[in-house]
Amino acid sequence: MKLRPYQREVARAVLDSIQYRRGLTLSVEIARQGGKNELSAHLELLLLTLFMAQGGNLIKCSPTFKPQTIISMQRLKERLDEFGFNGIYHTEMG
Repeated sequence: MKLRPYQREVARAVLDSIQYRRGLTLSVEIARQGGKNELSAHLELLLLTLFMAQGGNLIKCSPTFKPQTIISMQRLKERLDEFGFNGIYHTEMG
């Protein structure tokens, strides 16, 4: 799935901050049903893949566990599975 232009703009800013170790805090506002979880899943997939050899954890926070965190985790699992990582990752619920 391709990201929309406004999602790509956010992704570039996040990746730039990580690549150049800027340590920026970014606030992003996207309307309901605007693809926030999709954007997040794409970024998480890329970062997990880039840093796979180093190991580590990905910690995600949202205002509510149900439904927001669950939806977001499900979206990431879908992307991981699409890219061939089915069965080689571990998730914790909470």
